[in-house]
Amino acid sequence: GNGVVGTAMAVANPDAEVVFTDESFQAVASAEATFRENAGPAAEAGFLVGDALSGVERESVDLVLNNPPFHTHRALTDSTSWRMFSGSRRALRPGGELWVIGNRHLGYHVKLRRLFGNCETVASNPKFVVLRAVKRR
Repeated sequence: GNGVVGTAMAVANPDAEVVFTDESFQAVASAEATFRENAGPAAEAGFLVGDALSGVERESVDLVLNNPPFHTHRALTDSTSWRMFSGSRRALRPGGELWVIGNRHLGYHVKLRRLFGNCETVASNPKFVVLRAVKRR
């Protein structure tokens, strides 16, 4: 995406090591521009082009922030979100957290409970939810 969520987290936590990833070169360039504009010239982050955290080492991260698309090209599908959630679980260390921002009607909480064994709603409004799942093992 455009990197707004990751940039906000990086600005609030300047000591965090942050990596932005997307399958789109254009989205990664947009995320980098957002980060550079808002985090300041001394801030550092990584920028990867890849599918669903495929370029991220297994059990190497503590937190994944995710705002998955609910469409792939012209098709409405959850296949991309499922790959992103599965890739997040693979990349997270035990005790690591996946936070998902999504449209309420997509029912991501069901998928996260199936994959992680847990899911809590952190915040919501009539249109969106913020969900948190923890990798227990």
